[in-house]
Amino acid sequence: MIIRQKLEKKTKGRQKIEIKQIEKESTRQVTFSKRRAGLVKKASELSLLCGAEVAIIAFSPGEKAFSFGHPNADSILDAYLDNQSSYSGRDLEFLTSNALKQLKEEKIRLEIIEEWSRPSHESDLHGEFWWDNESVEEMGHEELKAYVMALRELRRNVTVRANELLLG
Repeated sequence: MIIRQKLEKKTKGRQKIEIKQIEKESTRQVTFSKRRAGLVKKASELSLLCGAEVAIIAFSPGEKAFSFGHPNADSILDAYLDNQSSYSGRDLEFLTSNALKQLKEEKIRLEIIEEWSRPSHESDLHGEFWWDNESVEEMGHEELKAYVMALRELRRNVTVRANELLLG
């Protein structure tokens, strides 16, 4: 009798749960938050361990969009939509020329950022954001492309920071 008591489990342990929609809305939102964090962690591990390019887009029950991508969700989705999964010689030439073009755009963007980070612009802002003072109508093609890239980078940085705050 004493031996039998030692063998009996005190808890049920980890059990399989039935996969069905959670009825209570608040519980559903909490579960989404926790599971999203776990999903992002697993995707990050997959990309780190295997070198895989991973993109996740999830919509919360409150209809908020969340994305994760390594190296970048936008580039992975663009590659997927353009069917660039296998690279031929022409593809590599295209990627090289594209990388050079991107390098040129980044240099232009860096010049713009450096220009805006100078003290003369700080006094011009009067509590506004840098994008409020830009006149898009007066920009040339290259300058406009750099402006769009800067806004995308800002969006990416905000998303990364928001995810850091949400995931703890």
